[in-house]
Amino acid sequence: MKKRALITILIALFALAVVVNAQAPFRVAIVAPSSVTDLAWTQAMYDALGQVQESMGGEGAMEIAYTEGMFDVTAAAQALRDYAEDGYNLVIAHGTQYGTSLFELAPDYPDTSFAWGTASDTGAGQGLTNVFAYEASAEEGGYINGVMAGLMTESGVVGIVGPVPAGDALLYINGFQQGVHASNPGAQILLAYTGSFGDTAAAAETAQTQIAGGADVLTGSAQQVVGAIDAAQTAGAVWFGTQFDQSGNWAETVVSSQVFDWTATLEDMIAQIQSGTLGGTAYNLTLANGGLTFAYGQVAIPDDVRAAADQAVADVAAGIAYPLGGLPEGQFRVALVAPSSVTDLAWTQSMYSALTEMQQQLGGEGAMEIAYTEGMFDVTAAAQALRDYAEDGYDLVLAHGTQYGTSLFELAPDYPETAFAWGTATDTGADQGLTNVFAYEARAEEGGYINGVVAGLMTESNVIGIVGPVPAGDALLYINGFQQGVAASNPEAQILLAYTGSFGDTAAAAETAQTQIAGGADVLTGSAQQVVGAIDAIQTAGGYWFGTQSDQSANWPDTVVASQVFNWTPVVGSMIESIVSGSVGGTAYELSLSNGGLTFAYGQVEIPEEARAAADQATTDIASGAIVVQQELPE
Repeated sequence: MKKRALITILIALFALAVVVNAQAPFRVAIVAPSSVTDLAWTQAMYDALGQVQESMGGEGAMEIAYTEGMFDVTAAAQALRDYAEDGYNLVIAHGTQYGTSLFELAPDYPDTSFAWGTASDTGAGQGLTNVFAYEASAEEGGYINGVMAGLMTESGVVGIVGPVPAGDALLYINGFQQGVHASNPGAQILLAYTGSFGDTAAAAETAQTQIAGGADVLTGSAQQVVGAIDAAQTAGAVWFGTQFDQSGNWAETVVSSQVFDWTATLEDMIAQIQSGTLGGTAYNLTLANGGLTFAYGQVAIPDDVRAAADQAVADVAAGIAYPLGGLPEGQFRVALVAPSSVTDLAWTQSMYSALTEMQQQLGGEGAMEIAYTEGMFDVTAAAQALRDYAEDGYDLVLAHGTQYGTSLFELAPDYPETAFAWGTATDTGADQGLTNVFAYEARAEEGGYINGVVAGLMTESNVIGIVGPVPAGDALLYINGFQQGVAASNPEAQILLAYTGSFGDTAAAAETAQTQIAGGADVLTGSAQQVVGAIDAIQTAGGYWFGTQSDQSANWPDTVVASQVFNWTPVVGSMIESIVSGSVGGTAYELSLSNGGLTFAYGQVEIPEEARAAADQATTDIASGAIVVQQELPE
């Protein structure tokens, strides 16, 4: 009997322990370099913890402990160890400078989850399984703020009060500079680093110096900025902030603040920990995933400035604009070798336009040199041009044509420190041991499908012509996609397809188009620089055209219904950033509807509501994967 009673008691105690353990709060500790009320880096994380705590049910569900002002890395390491020793579920090292200490500490506490930022290394390469990493693409919001700053400065001088050129501070400052250059290429930027994240007096002094130099718009990063914003307010200047909403304290001085929202990051970490996964994920805040948001003060923002900011947000989120986290030191030199003119309204112009767009973002000709050799149909001559540019020390040499691939692969090994790129292609030469070649291509069949859907609904004769150049590359992809789109919206339509055998013979394209028009076609499409002749022909006949590669509606607004546009700007930007960081090749890039590399431009042709709705639906379905456009058609 006594034995049974003892067992009953033990079972009851075990059940009680389970209940107590189930009700025990989730314990989070944060070690940070500055105050949890710093209006910047630390407060952004601390406030996010508070929001998560509230959503979980309050202090009874989640305990938060913190150690602030930990500029001493050794002291911070001890604080991290103390929290781990005390059994906290998640210990956050909120500073890049704590990384070495964290990686030494984590193996000693395999049942404790650690997190650190800004960083992307979870320690997997060292065998760690209990470390999360987090970072913010601060250059994105920096770009938006820069666009506004460039438009709002009256003096034409903008000041940047930097802390230390590292981490998200450097990302933000680099993006900000690009934004200013994009909206106001003539603006002067005064950039100075104080050498400290927290020296408010130094930040104030730096800001005052920049104001004395003519700056009427300022920005900066880290907890030091309190001093700089005070200086801007005293001088009647305006401020753009980052990390935290600074408009609450300086409502009439702070125009906008990029806000780091770590809430979703923390929620996912906690959910993973509770399910038994203690690390291994690297998080990143972006405009697209909602981790970066904007808060505005009471400063009056002109309508055109706000519109430019909204457009920039949309462009960055969609990948149309590409702020760089790392900027080149000195002038970055790019050379382009292409088969046709940089004003061909097609293949070559699409890349040249991307180069000039990135040049403007980086600060103009002084920041980025662009050289080009056009009309290179002769592959042998093109190979020599590529070699000449490499020999002359260009940082990036673009072989803008699939036909140049063989020459490029023979050339690249001779110049291992020069980055080369070619397209349309996916082969970076890795199988041949090359490490200095990028490749790029466009999923042209996607936009071809969209154009085909609309063409099928707009033809009145039920005959559609396609003026192809050579059945290869993105031209073939586009034509195949276009045919699938026509078949989807108008299965009864007749398609007249003919190839001219040339990318650039405008006379042959015109003749082919005229033959198709004589055969009843009232809607035409085609690819490559030859199409100028074909569009003239369909315009004369009073029909419609659908374009690809570049915006052709500007030259024939009453004839061109829509143009699929290749936006290579993010590709060029990514290549430059990779080169600046020390990697001169190895990546294959792709333009698609889902990543914003393929966009549409429209002319003045009135598109029936039914056709426009069908195009929008097809775009959504392709981007989501509901429609898969085949790259090859059965023979």
